[in-house]
Amino acid sequence: MRDHTHAIGKPFASVPKAEAADFLEAVHKAHRYMEQFRVSDPDGFYWIDAPHADTDLGFENGAAGIAYFYLALYKTTQNTDYSRIAQEGFRYIRRHWRKQLRIQNPNAKYYELNVNSGVGSIASALLAYYEEAPDTESLTALREIAVYIADSAEQNNGDVSWTGLPYYAVGDAGIALLLLRLALALNDEKMHALAVASARTILKSQNPDPRGGKAWNIKPPGYPHNFPNFVIGTSGIGYAMSVFYEHTQDEAFLTSARSAADYLSAISVPQEEGTLVPLTDDPQERTFYLGACHGAGGTSKVFYQLYRMTGDERYKSEIEEMSKGILSLGAPEVQSSGYWNNTCLCCGTAAILQFHVAVYAAFGDRHYLDAAKRCARVLLGEAEDVGNDAIAWPLAETRLEPDKITLNKGYMHGAAGIASALLQVSQLLNGTFHWNRLVDDPYPTRCEPSPNAR
Repeated sequence: MRDHTHAIGKPFASVPKAEAADFLEAVHKAHRYMEQFRVSDPDGFYWIDAPHADTDLGFENGAAGIAYFYLALYKTTQNTDYSRIAQEGFRYIRRHWRKQLRIQNPNAKYYELNVNSGVGSIASALLAYYEEAPDTESLTALREIAVYIADSAEQNNGDVSWTGLPYYAVGDAGIALLLLRLALALNDEKMHALAVASARTILKSQNPDPRGGKAWNIKPPGYPHNFPNFVIGTSGIGYAMSVFYEHTQDEAFLTSARSAADYLSAISVPQEEGTLVPLTDDPQERTFYLGACHGAGGTSKVFYQLYRMTGDERYKSEIEEMSKGILSLGAPEVQSSGYWNNTCLCCGTAAILQFHVAVYAAFGDRHYLDAAKRCARVLLGEAEDVGNDAIAWPLAETRLEPDKITLNKGYMHGAAGIASALLQVSQLLNGTFHWNRLVDDPYPTRCEPSPNAR
């Protein structure tokens, strides 16, 4: 096995040259790795690490994310074996989504419904599947989940909340936005009104920041400063507010989203080229995540949504500056303090790849595609042969434990997500890009290849 340890300035392994066919072949080999975890059940398929482990049906590391990957793989290859895996995965999820409520977690109140790994994440993936292949069974399951979410809301004098936290991934902003999307799919006015009421509740806790704009107070235990980025910070909450504006035309939501973007711009730190939003809003903070959870892949979403809705060029410019900032730190080939020995779709190389694919799809500038291809070559270089013509990616899931190397199968932290990133590059290079975005992603689902894209 190669050396997959972390050191600032250390280069990742990378292959010198690769084409669309090489990326697609790596995806097939990742599928062969995931196959060893698949369980066939009378109710469908699911994936499990060990015979007696809990069955995780969530998106982050469980069945929903893996089934979503197979849906994309089938769309790309038209291989009916992959279609069957996706269908059977979602069939099991439709029938057993309540199992996710029983996964033990000390913060169960925050865990059960969240759109990262809880029941909300299952609904997000199932909604994507339903949009691709509408069927009665999926619609029924989506209604069941929506009813559960609605019934779980706490209402007090017009305020609506589930967790009491405004976070996107594990808090009320993500749940509210998901409920909005479910209400639209189900044509349910009461759920729509509940979602909007919860979003208006979240608006009340946004406060002016002395440096500019407005932010939400997001200080996890042990941190004296706010987390500003997507997964739990102001950028994710602001993104949710921007989507509520799009569907309600309530100017209060647009004002909130603009103020959130102004705050993010105010705390951005110049790099040798471009700018980046740091991990916390401490003026002395110099840790810059380069992926999705606390990096540009997530933080850019509110800027792109605002650009898409308003046409204001400054929002486009902010996204361009984020890309420059990422590359100026040596990514994707070189590790840094916020880009450790991690290649996953949450906070590693695959996330940087997906961000640049998205921006290429949005703006069409060739250098974004070039950056994505560089990421893809790193992913090929970091892949390990695990036998039976299969590959996986050894990585450290968390920045604070860089010596804990694991081989993961899931979407956000393992092979399914990394393979999905490679699949996107392969689609682009073949001129067939079509990506079904989840509720947290405003970037284009399609793009026309630019001249000489290969």
